[in-house]
Amino acid sequence: MPNFWNKIKSIFGKSELLTLDDFLIICILTVAFTFLVFFKLGNSYAPVTSYKTDDVNRDIVIDFGDYITVEKLHVFLGNYDSRKFSMSTFNEVTGQWEIINSDVNVGSVFQWNDVDIYYTLRYLGLVSTDDKGVFNEFVFTGPEGIVTPVNTADYPELFDEQDMYPKTEHSTYMDGTMFDEIYYARTGYEFNTHQPAYETTHPQLGKCLIALGMKIFGTNPFGWRIMVALFGIFFIPLMYIFAKVLFKDTFIAACVGVFITFDCMHFTLSRICTIDIFVAFFIILMYYYMYRYIEADCEYRKTGSWKKDSFPPKHVYILLAMSGIAMGLAISTKLTGVYAGVGLAVIFIIHLIKYWPQKQAKKMFWFCVLFFIAIPLVLYTLPYIPVVEAGALTGSTDKTISFENGFYLGYGYSGLIARTIRNTVYLINYHRNLVATHPFQSSAQSWPFIYRSLLAANDLVKTNVSGDTTVYIRSAVSYIGNPVIWWSSIPCVIYTFYNWIIKKDKLAGFLAIAYVAQYIPWFGVNRCIFIYHYLPAMLFAMFMMGYTIQHIIKWNEKSKKYIYGFLALAIIMFFIFYPVISGIPTSESWGNSLEWFDTWALV
Repeated sequence: MPNFWNKIKSIFGKSELLTLDDFLIICILTVAFTFLVFFKLGNSYAPVTSYKTDDVNRDIVIDFGDYITVEKLHVFLGNYDSRKFSMSTFNEVTGQWEIINSDVNVGSVFQWNDVDIYYTLRYLGLVSTDDKGVFNEFVFTGPEGIVTPVNTADYPELFDEQDMYPKTEHSTYMDGTMFDEIYYARTGYEFNTHQPAYETTHPQLGKCLIALGMKIFGTNPFGWRIMVALFGIFFIPLMYIFAKVLFKDTFIAACVGVFITFDCMHFTLSRICTIDIFVAFFIILMYYYMYRYIEADCEYRKTGSWKKDSFPPKHVYILLAMSGIAMGLAISTKLTGVYAGVGLAVIFIIHLIKYWPQKQAKKMFWFCVLFFIAIPLVLYTLPYIPVVEAGALTGSTDKTISFENGFYLGYGYSGLIARTIRNTVYLINYHRNLVATHPFQSSAQSWPFIYRSLLAANDLVKTNVSGDTTVYIRSAVSYIGNPVIWWSSIPCVIYTFYNWIIKKDKLAGFLAIAYVAQYIPWFGVNRCIFIYHYLPAMLFAMFMMGYTIQHIIKWNEKSKKYIYGFLALAIIMFFIFYPVISGIPTSESWGNSLEWFDTWALV
């Protein structure tokens, strides 16, 4: 048993770092968060067979067998968004088709889209006005519920998965995509089916991970969210162990573990198919290994062995290598990893200046070139393997290389490197030149104060009428931080900066530089930005809270009982907001009661 326990501990770092208490706390928090994340994460099914329209095959004629009232058409759309078609009914008296709606727009991919009809008819004609469309399922409803046409055999792909239509009055996040999932789930599907990728504004690693989940579990809400959920779960032991490394204290590590487990933003981002959890995870991982390297290298320098060694021993340099690899993974997921890389470089350079490796300098230089430049470039490029470029399918022989209006590489250059370069240039220009507004955008300086939330999903589940009282039950998913944790982090950040600048505390300096690297660059971003962009910085603010709590306890040991109360309050606050961050059906009045400020939209 002791040998088994030592092996378990060695997985997380130094074998003497984690005690049995640490392991038990990690298990409790991880199991709790796993249950919360997987509870109603999303249906493991969705319509997958599809009917395709194009320039030649664009007409769909539905026969209901008799004149009936049809209220709505519910379309589960395939991977092409905003498909338009005209809708007509056949007049048997005049023998003519009469247009009901000439401009129907079915907008969201992998989601049930409702189209109003409210017409008494027998024949319904749908004519796609786009060059191509993909429709996974049609469901017609009338006053008595689902209406089944008599000619479903003519369009088997449109009527073979009727049982997947939502059982509630309206579809929710359980049944299809929400918010930015329309981009990432679509692209994951296109990776798996070797189609041109739609989402090209970020590097590809995160989308490859999403595609992997869909490959294993299918093109359904559970499938496109599973990998995000797993990384959200991995965050719990990572943050706990990093805190234990930083503070050498089980209680402080447990505090940080509670903060990450019961933060509303981390929870919501762990249940929605976007790439933000991936990049945040890799950012924390790269700083974790850098801190471990600095600790190990300082101990190594104290021994004096570096004076005769040509390079640091394996237990030292492997940590630096892992930091570089994690940085490469972060940048390969989202270019905000570059911000984090700058902070990492500052920390590493400060350490080098103090502990200049002298005769090891040349090898250290090439070691860093390998693990912080070459390998990250490889890691950045490899996820482009499944990417199919629409422009490359035209058979272009253009081999122009131009710098006249920005860098241009013709599609005559094919292959992995060429498409990596082309897409990188495109995504940089996209974010630099994007001019757009959004009702939930917010300024970077407002994020720690939770000035504006973001409503990702807000679906009516059912309506309960009792006498003169109408109760609306909604499924809402909101991006918002846990107020107890986020607001309390503000003085802790200030205190940490004070100890860094005034008292020259090294640990405070490490945390402050890491925090600044994730946060300050957003002040110079001109495009619309959102509160969830603060998550990587907020993770370091949680460490700053641990740092402050440790100092408070050192000043007054009796203050620990108040810290327990604070942790309990943070957990209670999480569950108060749970209905509006999880999508679990709740009354609209409950969501409205939590909108403490006019800028909060929770339902």
